[in-house]
Amino acid sequence: MSRRSHNYIRMILGMLAVAITLTACSNQKRLAKGKPLKNRSSTAILNRYYETPFDFEWVGMKLSADFETPEESRSFKATVRMRKDSIIWISITPLMGVEVLRAVITPDSIKYVSKVPKDKHYFVGSINEMAELTNSDLNFSMIQGLLMGYSIDLDEKKDRFISRIDDQEYVLISKYNRKLKKVVGSDERDINPDDSLEIETTDKRYRRILKRAEEEDLLMKRYWFDGRTYRLTRTVFDDFYYQRSLEIEHLSFDEYDEQVYPKKSALTFGTIDGNTTFTFERSRIRKGKEYDFPFSIPDDYERRYAP
Repeated sequence: MSRRSHNYIRMILGMLAVAITLTACSNQKRLAKGKPLKNRSSTAILNRYYETPFDFEWVGMKLSADFETPEESRSFKATVRMRKDSIIWISITPLMGVEVLRAVITPDSIKYVSKVPKDKHYFVGSINEMAELTNSDLNFSMIQGLLMGYSIDLDEKKDRFISRIDDQEYVLISKYNRKLKKVVGSDERDINPDDSLEIETTDKRYRRILKRAEEEDLLMKRYWFDGRTYRLTRTVFDDFYYQRSLEIEHLSFDEYDEQVYPKKSALTFGTIDGNTTFTFERSRIRKGKEYDFPFSIPDDYERRYAP
């Protein structure tokens, strides 16, 4: 790159920084006066959002979590250590203080040891095998995103969105493809950002479309961003292929090292059989320390395999 080109880029970035600052101030003043947000394009909203996530190379934290299904509810604590985009180490401890599970996750592998009495075993395999075991699209990026409050499955290079205003928040709604529009029976511009979408699974048209559709054809995504800070506050996925939904809410925020992170988050996974809710609160955040990731498998533990 020539020196002249480099100077042009610096100048353009400087101008953009000033424009973004003015935009942010404008919204803050409007909201303070009780006025509605100004319309923003999806690109403008995402550009502001990417300035807000909690950045780190190494991070450690404590979690206090509650897990509830239609059949049971449990509470536990966890210690998490991470090196960004590289490794996640998790130790889970029930309230009595004895470790019951330790896991190490990388972008392409996962291993864990279950120390639960009468169910002592271990698993070592690829991240794809773990996704099969949990019947999900689980991957490293999603786990890291959930723990740190990052956006999940948001690809501005691939996804196309419309932007809407929902009270004092911006909402990005994925544009419908032809098959999704037929299934939902309306256009993405015809729904309110917070609408709960349901379809009749016995409908003949839906059954015909389902036979010809790929999984991603029938997935609708919605992302909510605070109108002042552009922090991600809520995500909703409606999966009409498998008839399930996922809602991620960031209920409160805290500050560490001049950066803001979600302090408390809630995940609600819905199916035709009911909802599973996972709520967790982060505490004792620490950045910058290079952590060890100890992991060992006792000789007498049984190995489990993905189905």
